[in-house]
Amino acid sequence: MFCLSFLFFNSLESHANNDIRLIIRGDDMGMTQGSIAAFQRAFNQGVLTCASIQVTAPWFEAAAALSKGNPKWCLGVHLAIIGEWRGYRWRPVLPWDNVSSIVDKDGFLYRHPEELLSNKPDINEIEAEFRAQIELALKKGVNVQYLDTHYLGYNSYPGLRNVFIKIARAFDLPISGMMGETRMSGVYRIDEDKKTEIAVKQLKRLKPGLWLWVAHLGIDSPEQNALIHTHPDHAVPGGGVGKHRAAELKAITSKEVKSIISEKGIELITYRDLWKDRTKP
Repeated sequence: MFCLSFLFFNSLESHANNDIRLIIRGDDMGMTQGSIAAFQRAFNQGVLTCASIQVTAPWFEAAAALSKGNPKWCLGVHLAIIGEWRGYRWRPVLPWDNVSSIVDKDGFLYRHPEELLSNKPDINEIEAEFRAQIELALKKGVNVQYLDTHYLGYNSYPGLRNVFIKIARAFDLPISGMMGETRMSGVYRIDEDKKTEIAVKQLKRLKPGLWLWVAHLGIDSPEQNALIHTHPDHAVPGGGVGKHRAAELKAITSKEVKSIISEKGIELITYRDLWKDRTKP
């Protein structure tokens, strides 16, 4: 099967064998007002290298406006047809009756993958909605540098992986997770008070190669702590979504994480960098 990663394997060989290259991708920018403040801090005061904007979320326009004012940031579209929070429902970009197989009877996105996939969504409607999300991001001035997926794996539904690849080709964009990266475990489900410590341990263990750390950033606020995951098995433990995401932001901006990255000589890179590399001899 076609994979985007072959496009740049030759360029990776040009890097020294002992290079550790790391992309730190923050997901869900625009999910809440708190996410806007968190991403600004992570880029300006932390080690974040990429941010994935959620076009279906209520604070998308604020995320787009912030991105326009920061052209050096590497931004992607967090392609989303799942809206997982209780009482905080999202709709597709397209008129919901045009993509009726990916929404419930009230026109809201389904709340977790099992709910969506059990309704046998039309793969053509998924593709149309994903394209509409990218086009809206571009229309609002987001300098889109890559694509990724929210809460739905590339191989979770027949034909879905091919849709991602087809769209990536059409927009000439890389897909996060299909570029030869090895994914760090990350600290999403780690207790709030241990996230920085565990992140440092994971960074210490990195071997030469291309790595991806996926982070979920926010602030400790009533807005974010009100969020409760619809699927109980997928909920974060402890004090709540806001506290977890604030703790992950603290790790991303901590002197401990910055120090280990410096000590190990880890090269922080973006998908913009990778996509440029593919054209080098």
